[in-house]
Amino acid sequence: MHPLLFQIGSFKVASFGAVMVVAFFLAIFIARQRASRFGYTKDQVGDVAFVAILAGILGARLFFIVQELPYYLSHPKELFSPQFQGLTSFGGFLVGGFAAWRFCRIKKLNPVAFLDLATPGFILGHAVGRVGCLLNGCCHGRPADHAFPFLAYSPENHMYNVPAQVYDSAMNVVAFALVLLIERKISRPGFTVGVGLVAHSITRFVYEFFRSGTSSSTVGGSPFTEAHILALVLALAGGVVIVRSLKRGGTYENEPELSPKQPQETESA
Repeated sequence: MHPLLFQIGSFKVASFGAVMVVAFFLAIFIARQRASRFGYTKDQVGDVAFVAILAGILGARLFFIVQELPYYLSHPKELFSPQFQGLTSFGGFLVGGFAAWRFCRIKKLNPVAFLDLATPGFILGHAVGRVGCLLNGCCHGRPADHAFPFLAYSPENHMYNVPAQVYDSAMNVVAFALVLLIERKISRPGFTVGVGLVAHSITRFVYEFFRSGTSSSTVGGSPFTEAHILALVLALAGGVVIVRSLKRGGTYENEPELSPKQPQETESA
């Protein structure tokens, strides 16, 4: 593990924060390259992504605080930590996605088109972000012996653990490739984001079996965690989106009321 990337005097740069910045820029870069296909300009993509990322960071922090509320009630000074720590990916995903949707509506942009164009970048960005978790020693897997082919030492529990972060990164890279491949075969408004929801939820569901720590609290004595349940809910939601997209059909171009490039027409008396 290498939680501190470098230090100049008293100025410290954490590995997790640095990797997350790379993940954000990579996701935005991919989305900007896909912009014109979905009726967006690169500047429009940048504007929506900026809002989504800020809201996502806030959501990731708030969800984590709620998840660990007893601890933060006892340590209120840590509530407003400016560092990239104490975040949950589901909170960032849900709040960031909702913020992007609302911002697109306010700006008269097509929110479905934006979610479709942003989905592959989000998945690959998540894969890169897990590398930051690995370097930081957080989100690690369960303690394991040397029977596993790879092990990672975590300063969080001072033990060797299953490198669950690496597994999650690898699965999301595969999910990224599959989403792009499927999108080439079927292109419908909402279809890509639906497939992305299902694919990313499956990776999280599998990852949670290896995961150790806060989010791995089991529910009702079952082998499943709260994250397992949320992953299933999101996978079902993605399935509904896919079915509705296929039933509705159409293209972005034949939906003028939602097209980002379509000017608002007014009738003169």
